[in-house]
Amino acid sequence: MEFNGKTCVVSGAGGGIAFALCEQYAKDGANVVLLDVNEEAIIENAKKVEAFGGKALAIKTDLTSVAEIKTAMEKVEKTFGAVHVIANCAGISLYNDMLEYTEENWDLSLDLNLKAAFFLSQEGAKNMVKNKVKNGKIVSISSQAGVVGEPGGHAYGASKAGVRMMTQTMALDLAKYGICCTAIAPGCTNTEMIRAYFKRACVLEGMTAEEFEKMRTEEIPLGRLAEPEEIANLMYFLSSDKANYITGCTIDITGGVVNV
Repeated sequence: MEFNGKTCVVSGAGGGIAFALCEQYAKDGANVVLLDVNEEAIIENAKKVEAFGGKALAIKTDLTSVAEIKTAMEKVEKTFGAVHVIANCAGISLYNDMLEYTEENWDLSLDLNLKAAFFLSQEGAKNMVKNKVKNGKIVSISSQAGVVGEPGGHAYGASKAGVRMMTQTMALDLAKYGICCTAIAPGCTNTEMIRAYFKRACVLEGMTAEEFEKMRTEEIPLGRLAEPEEIANLMYFLSSDKANYITGCTIDITGGVVNV
């Protein structure tokens, strides 16, 4: 079993892609740490993880707070010791017209999508170095919106583009410790977050949510949204020992949508 006895820390584990990844780690024998501000959701998801045979630790964490990230990672080390994988899945998608975009939404988007990923990665890397972890992995979620601009996606696109560059720079700094850093850039995925995005972004296009989803789906060569499990599959691979020579890159997983 690829992850038997290893500890995998997953942010945003209240649902969506993150929980699909938690399930995969658990089925493979990992200790799974679920971080999210939604305590009720991660407690429930931790029970599901343990039902698959893995050990689970749910820690309510405001990931926009570096202090709370540090506290959470201290609990992880106290419980499991070494950390082998950091999976940065937490994110928020707040779209609005540029003339109406608020400072609050800008700050929240950058804090959760980018700052949280960096400082959770930093704490994870410190643990890996301290515990002499071999082939540690940090994998993060970027987005196709980090390459191709979308109407109203100002802070979201900026934060996801930042994840790409952050991944490159972390990979350079951490290579001497044998820690690989990668990111994935999904297209439209069948999650609650994308449904909420459809409902907001459709207004900017003068469409209903159903019309907007149809338009976005027709742009995808494979003709459908991705399922969370399909995105999690790639994250699982990149955090496994099969990816020990892959670092510093972001891999698109968009159903054929080409980013230029």
